[in-house]
Formats: sequence, structure tokens, C-alpha cells
Amino acid sequence: MLRRFFNTYLPEFVYGSIDGVVTTFAIVTASIGAELSPVYIFILGFANVLADGFSMGSSNYLSALSEMDLKRSEAQSKKIAFKKAFVTFSSFVALGALPVIPFLISTFIPSFRGADVRLSITLAFFSFVFIGYIGARVTKTSHMKNILRTLLIGGTASLISFLVGYFLQGIGGV
Repeated sequence: MLRRFFNTYLPEFVYGSIDGVVTTFAIVTASIGAELSPVYIFILGFANVLADGFSMGSSNYLSALSEMDLKRSEAQSKKIAFKKAFVTFSSFVALGALPVIPFLISTFIPSFRGADVRLSITLAFFSFVFIGYIGARVTKTSHMKNILRTLLIGGTASLISFLVGYFLQGIGGV
């Protein structure tokens, strides 16, 4: 059943989950670079997960609807497009939320501060590995190559956002 799901919705899963982790972790690393408090990191990250996840799901819905309207009846197109949009949104939110959760914890448990950054990095790392692994397993390609490619993309985006946050941390009294 899980294999059938991934065979049917692999592009939506990969698209949603990789973007969810990359964009959310980019907000996290920019906020760390800017030395924002955990509560701000959580607020920004959580807002991103929901708003960007909705945007991605909606965009996928409209794209799939347009593509399928060319091939099928309208009722069938809407059903398939909605499923694709839901998978994109769900995978974005589920995996994208992981790097933000440690900052929610440290907001309510101040003694967890410091560990929140390490746990966020660890969760993002394993999310990238998981996404790369699932993609390779379903497509029957090299696991290592796909995992490394996913880690490279996520790591590069995270480094860029950290550096932006670090160099712009003094702007506007932040």
C-alpha cells in the first residue's frame, strides 16, 4: 500500500517534503544566524510551514487541474488534482515542521535552549536523508547518490540563509 502511494504520488511527496524542509530550515538557520530567540524562530518557522505549505498545495492543485483538464473530465480532474495538492501540502507540513519543533520545546522549557539548534539540525539532516532514500527506493536509483544530492541542496540553502541572517542581524534593531 505504501509502495503504491509513493508510486502514484512520488513527485508530490518529494516536491512538498523537500521544499518544506529546505524553506523552513532556511528560516531556522537565518534566524539562528541573526541570533533571534527561540520563540521568534518557532513563530517564523511555524508560519512558514502552514502558509508556504498551503501555497505549495494550492499551486500544485491548480497545476494538476490544468494538466488534467486537457486529458480527462472535469470531475475526475478535480479529484486527482485535489489528491496531488493534499499530498504536497501534507508532506510539506509534516517534514517541514520537524526543524521547528525544537524551538517550540525550548520556548516552554528554557533549559532546552542550545540543544534546540543541534536537534533542529539533526532533524533536518535526517529529513533530507529520508526524502532522498524514499525517492531512490521508489525510482530504483542509487540510494547514496540521491541522498547526497538531497543533502547538498538542503545544506546549501541552509548555509546561504544562515549567512544572510548572520550578516544582516543588526538591521532594524534585531
